[in-house]
Amino acid sequence: MPTLADLFFRAVDGVFAVDSTSRIVFWNPACEQLMGIPSKDALERPCGDVFKTCTPAGQSFCKTDCNVAHLSRGGSAPETFSLRVRDAWGKDLSLSVSIILVPSQRKDLWTVVHLLHRGEAADALESLGRSFAPRRGPSRRKTNGRTSPSTVSSCLTAREHEILHLLAEGLSVPALSQRLCISPVTVRNHIQHLLTKLGVHSQMEAVAYAYRHNLL
Repeated sequence: MPTLADLFFRAVDGVFAVDSTSRIVFWNPACEQLMGIPSKDALERPCGDVFKTCTPAGQSFCKTDCNVAHLSRGGSAPETFSLRVRDAWGKDLSLSVSIILVPSQRKDLWTVVHLLHRGEAADALESLGRSFAPRRGPSRRKTNGRTSPSTVSSCLTAREHEILHLLAEGLSVPALSQRLCISPVTVRNHIQHLLTKLGVHSQMEAVAYAYRHNLL
């Protein structure tokens, strides 16, 4: 089965990650294409030096003292939010950003993974500042509508468990449809139910959540 890093590397959406010092430690090919910045020019640089971003209201977001980077010390990731960023060609992009916390090699520290999707998120940034309450690690109780991993595992149907495992193998909706001998519409319905139960916004987040909480 592919590792989580493999899945992030192959993701069609831009994926990058920062460590506890706000330095970029992962930059996938889709991020290179989206931003026009090769990985060699992004890795090991402070996130605020690479990204020139602002909120939809025009407020500067990426900076040295970044609230999102502080999540490497523990906390609860915010809901998906919108940012505007300028790429290497000077073009303004509207992106929705999802945050995933992945355990790092250092105890009690987390790698902060950013998933970049084209288009603005449905959720606004109004409550973003309140989403960064410091904790020892990501909560395993119900937080922001997300149920504890043990409860989630028991709530998933056998088919949803099967689909989660196949998503972790990197299968697309058409491939899932063919493998399971069900229609693509049915596959998408199962995936949507799965995302709702996990309290996540994308298939990649679902796989990351499953890896992090030993659901796979």
